[in-house]
Amino acid sequence: MAIPRISIESLSGLKPKYANFVIEYCKDFAARRAAEASGFSGDSGHALLNREEIQDAIQRVITSRLKSSEIDAEWALMEAVDNHSIARQQGNITASNSALKLIFGHVSVDANAVKRMDVDVGSHTEIVERLKRGRQRIARVTGEVAPEALNEPSFI
Repeated sequence: MAIPRISIESLSGLKPKYANFVIEYCKDFAARRAAEASGFSGDSGHALLNREEIQDAIQRVITSRLKSSEIDAEWALMEAVDNHSIARQQGNITASNSALKLIFGHVSVDANAVKRMDVDVGSHTEIVERLKRGRQRIARVTGEVAPEALNEPSFI
């Protein structure tokens, strides 16, 4: 997939030298190199990044790239799931567990967001058992094998 070209709209309102800095910076995100390529001293690269108009232009370029490449949270989740499956098939448990940590940390999965859950389930033992098994899986995958996580979850 080719990286989309930087549009003139992304650079509107910038002086030509600053616009060139944004273009160069968005190639590899190296402030020193971009500053030198734009006619500034290499030491001024990080100072240029602190300029509000440059930050805005860089944000517009990055947003444009993300929209055109369709990279979003859902895409990241599906890539992590694929990586987990491939790593598991190849027997690479370390890579598999790394992918699972990314999956568990994803906002729509939210597996690690709550360490303690207070749930009033009354006599719904099936729900309690399912929650208990889920906590056990999370504890095994993340390596957080605390006795209370495996034996008596905090939501009981």
